[in-house]
Amino acid sequence: MKALLTKDTSPVILIKYQHAQAGVDRPNTSDSLHSSSVGSAMSPAGINVEDKMTRPTPKERESFAVKFTEFGNATTYHGLRYVINNKYSRLRRLVWLLVVLGMATWLGVNIVKATLLMMQHPEFSSISRNYVPRIVFPAVTICNINLLRSNALNESVLETLAEIYDPVTDYHQEGTGVDFGPVDALYHYPNGSDSTETIFSASHQIEDMLSGCKWRHKTCSPADFTQRLTDHGVCYTFNDPPDERDVLQVSNPGSSNGLYMRLNIEQDLYTYGESTSSGIKVMLHPQGEFPIVKEFALSLTPGYEISIAVRKQLVRSLKAPFKSNCTTSSQLREFPYKYSVPACHFECMVRFVVDHCGCRDYRWPVKAPICSVAKQVTCVYHYEDEFVWDSDKCSCQMPCESLTYESTMSQSFWPTKHIDRDLREKYGLPPEFIRDNFMDVYVFMEEIMYMEIQQQEAYTLEHFEGDIGGYMGLLCGMSLITLVEWLDFIFLTLYKRFGCSKRTKSGDNNA
Repeated sequence: MKALLTKDTSPVILIKYQHAQAGVDRPNTSDSLHSSSVGSAMSPAGINVEDKMTRPTPKERESFAVKFTEFGNATTYHGLRYVINNKYSRLRRLVWLLVVLGMATWLGVNIVKATLLMMQHPEFSSISRNYVPRIVFPAVTICNINLLRSNALNESVLETLAEIYDPVTDYHQEGTGVDFGPVDALYHYPNGSDSTETIFSASHQIEDMLSGCKWRHKTCSPADFTQRLTDHGVCYTFNDPPDERDVLQVSNPGSSNGLYMRLNIEQDLYTYGESTSSGIKVMLHPQGEFPIVKEFALSLTPGYEISIAVRKQLVRSLKAPFKSNCTTSSQLREFPYKYSVPACHFECMVRFVVDHCGCRDYRWPVKAPICSVAKQVTCVYHYEDEFVWDSDKCSCQMPCESLTYESTMSQSFWPTKHIDRDLREKYGLPPEFIRDNFMDVYVFMEEIMYMEIQQQEAYTLEHFEGDIGGYMGLLCGMSLITLVEWLDFIFLTLYKRFGCSKRTKSGDNNA
């Protein structure tokens, strides 16, 4: 046995395996016996011969460097083949390595910048002028600056109002030495329950203020106005029907195709109140919205002919995560009106005052008891001012679609001398009275079009993909297929490295 091993150190069973692969005839019986006698022998290195049969050949055990060289020569990643090619000098390969790493770094920086820009959700606004055959005319709310008529109040009420709103003594701050009882009767029944009937009847009536009216070429009347309670008091609105399908529209611009009103402010009936001026407040707003007259209405003075040219403007905003963060709410939380940012702020202010005072101003459309005059003067006015100075108490989102009416006002002296004579004859009034009380107002569409301001996403997913693809192609000559090539190479390398090793170890354990 020792002689056999020294004569031929190659394992006999391995020779048999190689001969079988080459198609050699089976050896004779003596060879079989010889191989069986050494089949369980150990090789000179001390390794079992059967283990050698299950291990890959040297060709199968290619190094990672060889595989990476093959991948580098085949991949579409530009420049990599010059780094891994051993035929080139070290200096050239080093230069190409620096180029590849520099381009890859630049690519990574640009990808990060594009990702950060995408996460910021930038936006831009596009403005378009849309001409249409017909356009909805705005709702027109008019209010006399004076709240209560003197001929509808008794002397005690007038004296109390004079003391409360005396411009010299600020009872807003002091609130002492005044008997508010007579004025309290305007807001409450004798049993103490809330009432606004007296307020409505003591306010200026549309029948008395509207001396003339025309809608386009037709005569209109006080019946075309709706009485309503606003933050300024009792007002009257034209073109705000309960059913929005009944709203008035115009098909031509100009003052002759709009609303004309001759208004009498009845200045001789003015009383002391919150305002110290005289005239008419006019507000243009979409149908169904609560008019914030105090803050946003135009103030018109008598003795002039006033032209109000109107333009419709539609703003479309984007929802979160964009900065506009608009809301799709169509109604206010507590008021029975459409949602708008001014109305939302007003509603928030009302809730702030009611929470502190426990009651409300009689002009506010919210469910709460009406404050007494004393509490109105000492509490409501105080917290109204506090809310103005600290308006961050609430946050009102921009509506995703908001409609506004922009206006341009111009005026001229009125009336001329010959018209003044005609008016004196018609009304039987002195010229000074006409100048102090009457005005002509024209409200009309400047153009039969609306301006649309639409916010749009400035950096979309398509822009992001285009930028990344451009950077990849410009800097590295890559495409998405190149990334798949890298993933395929990494996956197969790891799989052969760890997956095959686990299977080999598992086979060894089973053996």
